[in-house]
Amino acid sequence: MEMCPVFLRRWVHINSMQINKILICIDDEDHARRAEDYAISLARLTGAEIVCIHVVNPFLKKFVNEIYAVGRNECMDHIDDALQREGKTALNNFLEKAVLQGKNPVILLKYGDPEIEILSEIENGGYDMVIMGAKQLTGWKKNFESFNLPEKIFNKSSVSMTFIR
Repeated sequence: MEMCPVFLRRWVHINSMQINKILICIDDEDHARRAEDYAISLARLTGAEIVCIHVVNPFLKKFVNEIYAVGRNECMDHIDDALQREGKTALNNFLEKAVLQGKNPVILLKYGDPEIEILSEIENGGYDMVIMGAKQLTGWKKNFESFNLPEKIFNKSSVSMTFIR
């Protein structure tokens, strides 16, 4: 999906916003892939540098610590490897997509709490804009703020943000 260049030109012109460096946060879900397309199109239009971050969240490993059985360490290693592979795959897919469209992004694979890692990158990276995929939470998840990472980042960051559904 490619953003309409005419729309983007008007948007950038109307807001007179200088965009030199964009951070795109990905997690290999559908809404993140749409955000990737948007970020690449905007970077192409503005000539901005694009940085892509994926944070490997060790949250799942907390449950493995509760297993008191033979093979616990192997299970933890397996989960860690799977999460790392998933992150690397998402970043490589983004890299291929961006290069095909003439952009050469910087790729970052971080490990830790996604909120902390993304906010740290925003604070230290000198970004003009952050782009994230966001999905509408439904069912029981909408009752828990902890599931709404885009909103948490938005509330704690002073950088302009765009959310793509």
